[in-house]
Amino acid sequence: MKAFSERNLIGQELKSSRFMARIFISMNTELRLMLPRDIYFRAQVLCDDVYELTEERFKLGHLVEMLWSDFIDYVRRKQDIKATYKLLLEYDQGTPNVRLNKYDEKNIEEVPLYPVRKKPVDDEIETFFCRMKRKEALRGEVMLSDIAQVFPNHPFTLERVLEILLIDFIVKYSKGESQEIVYKLLRDRE
Repeated sequence: MKAFSERNLIGQELKSSRFMARIFISMNTELRLMLPRDIYFRAQVLCDDVYELTEERFKLGHLVEMLWSDFIDYVRRKQDIKATYKLLLEYDQGTPNVRLNKYDEKNIEEVPLYPVRKKPVDDEIETFFCRMKRKEALRGEVMLSDIAQVFPNHPFTLERVLEILLIDFIVKYSKGESQEIVYKLLRDRE
């Protein structure tokens, strides 16, 4: 079965049927996100701003968690695999993809289904390790597996979806289009 994240949680779940192996599975997992350095910097500044306003610690991982939660709630409400795939394609085409250089490697089976005509991304990439509840990450892999039932060669992984959500949010925020989401963040933290 195809892996839908670097962690391949579905593969682990299907493989580990022994009771003792399941006891020692961690409740959290760590995902590696790759972001353009300017987006990473802007995201850190936003987190600092939220900290200043709430006087509570707010990390980039919290922002990723909240964006993921909003996205997965949208997917649950919509219950439309084709619409979700179309949305991911639109967001993917509109955001820088620092993972594209991997598509040139011979051992990578995944290739974009659409022509890539994006502005070239600077070689300055920031790698960010994000902790997520294993259950939430597994839900993301299952969603991508469901999409693969309809679109078998889709290029998405859980990490790329998280990158898309974060990059799209930061770009919109820097243009003043996501201010209400920040206010929601502040209300939720109170």
